[in-house]
Parts: sequence; C-alpha cells; structure tokens
Amino acid sequence: MSSNAPFSSQGFPLVYQTHELAQVVQGNAVEDEIFISTRKVNKYFGAKHVLKDIDFEVRKQEVVALIGPSGSGKSTLIRCLNGLEKHSSGEILIHGQRLDPQMTVNELIPIRRELGMVFQGFNLFPHMTVLQNIIEAPLLVRKMPREQAVVMAEALLAKVGLAEKRDVYPNSLSGGQKQRVAIARALAMQPRALLFDEPTSSLDPELVGEVLKVMRDLAYEGCTMVVVTHEMQFARDVSDRVVFLADGVIVEQGEPEQVFRHPQQERTRLFLERVLATSL
Repeated sequence: MSSNAPFSSQGFPLVYQTHELAQVVQGNAVEDEIFISTRKVNKYFGAKHVLKDIDFEVRKQEVVALIGPSGSGKSTLIRCLNGLEKHSSGEILIHGQRLDPQMTVNELIPIRRELGMVFQGFNLFPHMTVLQNIIEAPLLVRKMPREQAVVMAEALLAKVGLAEKRDVYPNSLSGGQKQRVAIARALAMQPRALLFDEPTSSLDPELVGEVLKVMRDLAYEGCTMVVVTHEMQFARDVSDRVVFLADGVIVEQGEPEQVFRHPQQERTRLFLERVLATSL
C-alpha cells in the first residue's frame, strides 16, 4: 500500500503538522527502492536450524505479510532484521546499512532507529503514563525537545484513537488499547519502517479489530511494514506481498491474490486450506 502522504526528512509519513495530523491520500504504488534485504540468511539455535538460506526483500512503502505455521521461523526472521536475534550467517542490509551479528548494542542503535518494532506483549512501562511511554525514547535517543515530543505524542494518540488516555497508566487499558499505544510509541521514533511480530495474537478476539484498523490506516498512508500475522484476512486485503514460510524456508511468495487463490506449492495450499477454514 502506498500514498501521496507527506514524508519527513527521515522518509516516514508525517504524523503531525502544526498540531494537527497531516492529511493523507490513498494510493496503490510501491516504490522501487529496496529498504530491507537479506541474502542467504541462516539462524541456528544450538543444533536447530531455524532459518535456512533466506532471501528476502522489502521495498519502500511496501506492506509484506509473513505467514506460516507456528515454528516456521517468521518471528525469528523479523527479530533478526533489527538485531534482537543475531543471524548465524548470510547478509542483512537495512537501508543500505549492513547488520553485522557482531555489532554491540551501541553499534546497533543507528540501524534500530530505522525500524520501529511492535511486539506481541506490548512491553509498555507500567510505572509511566501513556504519554510518558511514548515520549521516553524520542527524548532519550533522538534528543527531541520535550515540548515537541509531547505535541507529537498527542497527535499520535489521536491517530490511534486514544487521545483521552494520555495521562492514564497501562494497567487501566485493555489489551487492544495497550497495543495501540505500543504502535504510537513505535511511530514516535519516526522510523522508516515498522516491524510487527504477531501484534494481535495475545488479544481477545473482540479487540483484534481495533488494532488491525490502525495497521490498515498506516498501510494506506504509505508506511513500510513487515507483519508476522495469523490474520489471513488482513494479509489478503492489506498487504502488497505475502511470504509463506515453513520449516525455516520461504516456500512461496507473491501478490495476495496469487498466493491465496492460486498457490503454486502444495505446502502452501495445504496450509491455506487448513487456516482459511477457520479464520475467514
């Protein structure tokens, strides 16, 4: 998904402008610039070979859905992209920067600034208000002036439908609200792309929709996104490309229409037959 949305100097859609959200226009073009690239990436946990020769690309303003059975390597792949897991061999490039598995935490900071990460478990600070959770990293890492950070955080909270929750603590929020705050917190760092690791898997079914709506809106605004998900409707309707992993291998990838309606591989067909019977 792509748009004519205004972009910041960091290449990310502007989320505030003179105290108001920037207006965006829906489009459908993915840019040619490759933002994330992996070549022959392998990952071992001891003797277990979790990722096997992964070749993977994400273009600017592209929404890529990673689907597959549990244990297929989806979450490991996305965690390798920002150095939360160190890949065992192969090459990972983030906006042209090589992610070396030997990098220290400090050396990883410039690469991690490029990528916002949204986890299954929210990871909000319980002793901080919603507003404080959002402005903490911009203040400490980006050295953003506090007044600017607060204006941005308020705009982001309005964007995810939680403007009235700025001064409450996470323990008073529902799971869906916590995840929306987590998305706002990731956006506050003005990354060039967002990584989602099964963002709805820990939510009650009735709360999933409110999180997916925010993600849909981001996709239509032109946000570059890689989404590990079991939400097949989202993958089919919102993504530009679907990547199916099984047993640590990319079995098949392509446009959603092709993968869901005309899978080329038997392993893909069997998986979709099983999950679509219950999820759609």
